[in-house]
Amino acid sequence: MATTDNYDGVTEHNHLMPLSPEGSLDLQDLIEHARRNEKIARTLFEIEVEVMNLSDSASFLDRLTALVRTRYALDEVWLVLTEIDTNNQLCAALAEQGALTTPLKVPAVDFIRHIGDTRLPVLLDQPKRYRQLIPPEIRQTIGSMAILPLIMEDRIVGGLCLGTQDASRYQPDMESFFLEQLGVKVSIGLTSVWAREQLRELATRDPLTGLRNRRDLDDAIGQGLSRSRRYGQLLSLLFIDLDDFKKVNDTYGHDCGDAYLCFIANECQWLLREDDSVYRFAGDEFVVLLPNQNLESARLIGQRLTEHFQQTEFHWQNHQFKARFSWGAASSEEPGLNAPSSLLRMADQRLYEQKRMQKAQAQSNI
Repeated sequence: MATTDNYDGVTEHNHLMPLSPEGSLDLQDLIEHARRNEKIARTLFEIEVEVMNLSDSASFLDRLTALVRTRYALDEVWLVLTEIDTNNQLCAALAEQGALTTPLKVPAVDFIRHIGDTRLPVLLDQPKRYRQLIPPEIRQTIGSMAILPLIMEDRIVGGLCLGTQDASRYQPDMESFFLEQLGVKVSIGLTSVWAREQLRELATRDPLTGLRNRRDLDDAIGQGLSRSRRYGQLLSLLFIDLDDFKKVNDTYGHDCGDAYLCFIANECQWLLREDDSVYRFAGDEFVVLLPNQNLESARLIGQRLTEHFQQTEFHWQNHQFKARFSWGAASSEEPGLNAPSSLLRMADQRLYEQKRMQKAQAQSNI
């Protein structure tokens, strides 16, 4: 890559770094040097403004990497994360949010072995020695790179990596003041957006089963019904209530009851389509949201769930038993079911109709 290519009037070698002058500089050189640094600082500020208000990790990292790549004419920008619990949770959130950015994960000890225990940018002119920190598909094309350590909760958790085919662009003895600024801004931004996500997670997730809770369910039904009215997309749901939960708790204890609820939640998630979602409504009640499904399809799904649990035993210590539950279905295609409360009320009503029928049938068999 030619070193005379410009972006915002800054030569490619000078992106994110002021030149280290050799000998004395005349006034014109000093003025040009100051202008160059001002442009770099302005670009850093513009990047910060564009990403600071993004609400989720996927949007933050996708936008950040794209901006850094284009604003500084880099060939590659990627994220390396160490294999720690926090980063595993972050990667899971990125995947769930459909992020375009896929972090490269490496053991924490290997990351520190490569860059050292430093919080300053690491500039590498022989990146092939650090191939573990470079995605396999670009290892042969990177001529030089910079690694900006990322700090979360006063701990090095990985790095933002800037790569170029130009072997002379990043040299170990170059000034890295602006690179350091960028690393600090990215660390602060990522920490902030991840903290907000965790707060939202606490507010919308059931801590026992990991399912979305009723608060999130109300929002999801509202959005689904809005799409139903606007685009004609149907929305159906199942209301599920365990028939024997009190008996399980009384017989085997609350730890067993908790494990039983997690078993139901996991099995339902495994059986359903990717577009479907399961929510813990309250206690031993669950709601399955079924986008683009009519009432008949929802009933077939309810029957399939019933048949699955009739054949699948729950195991707890030396005990095993099969789950027993009732369900009711409702759909936006039915007249009058145009609000979350009415849709849930109808499904709940049909659930208890099923319970009454099962109870009556059981008594008739005595």
